[in-house]
Amino acid sequence: MAKGQALAWRELRVGILVVTSFVLLAVAIFYIGGDSGFFTPKYKVTAYFHSANGLHAGAAVLLDGFTIGNVSDINLSNEAVPEKWVEVVMELNKSYRHMIRADTMASIGTVGVLGDQQVELTRGSTDKEEIPEGGTIQGADTGDIKKIITGTNDVVVNLGQLTAKMGDLLDNVNKGNGTLGKLLTDTSIYDKLDGTAAEATALVKDARTGSGTIGQLMSNDELYRSVKASVERLDSTMNKVDVIVDKINTGNGTVAKLLNDPSAYNKADQLLVKFGTIADRIERGEGTLGKLSKEDALYNNMNGAVAKANTMLTSIENGEGTIGKIMKDATLYNSLTQTSSELQKLMYDFRQNPKKYLTINFRLF
Repeated sequence: MAKGQALAWRELRVGILVVTSFVLLAVAIFYIGGDSGFFTPKYKVTAYFHSANGLHAGAAVLLDGFTIGNVSDINLSNEAVPEKWVEVVMELNKSYRHMIRADTMASIGTVGVLGDQQVELTRGSTDKEEIPEGGTIQGADTGDIKKIITGTNDVVVNLGQLTAKMGDLLDNVNKGNGTLGKLLTDTSIYDKLDGTAAEATALVKDARTGSGTIGQLMSNDELYRSVKASVERLDSTMNKVDVIVDKINTGNGTVAKLLNDPSAYNKADQLLVKFGTIADRIERGEGTLGKLSKEDALYNNMNGAVAKANTMLTSIENGEGTIGKIMKDATLYNSLTQTSSELQKLMYDFRQNPKKYLTINFRLF
């Protein structure tokens, strides 16, 4: 009987030791696990991505680089939108629920260059609503290592092509081909540049010594004096203009009267009124000008006079009538010429022998 009791007590102690060990192990796991431990209260949030990019269940979920949960499940969704083809269910620590809001973004990142995948969340704005239990977050694609490697291969290929082209270019330059090759291998360009530098040096020397146009401009004060005199004349002219403007503003002079005295405007206005009255009378056909502008009699008379003048000119042109004979018949011209000649002879004879034509008779009664 005593032996049975000793055996039972020994088994009881072993049982108590085992239970105590399990309790201590659970407590240790709880403290080691921290916020993501077994007893930590959690809630589920679903994130949608275009591609999982190698993400697997159990992957860590980080908020601003700090682990707040893990991925519990990954599935292909039935959504038709490409941005929601992959469904990632996350279990997050409830103590950070106030930081996960409507504008929180999710992305898939890597731990190191070729490490495991993880979900990275951004902190939401305080003015946005919290994401509830079972809420959703739209994920953003940040690319994966395959895309980076593919892009690197393209860069390497392009770099190789660029290197080959640079080699060809350097070969052409070394052979003296092209503009750059000529610049590096042809000495004539250096000689021309050297000559240009020499010409520039001579030009600077002439400028310093006062030779040439540039030298005169730099060393001779005549241009400065001329410019100064022009500026002074311009200043004097502007002063005169200011005086004239002052006179106009004060009402002195003819221009001032025209600008400041309203009588000139009134007279001009009255004159325009009178011209308007005259134009109205002409438009009604009153007065001489009105008759001229409205009645056809003057036009008909003038048209008849012009027709008669044309007829008379035609007759004269044809040599008809006295004026026509005078202008067309040479007989009258010849007769006048002969008469002029006879008169000249008579005057000459009279000068030579006036007694022949002057006879004085005396009679006595």
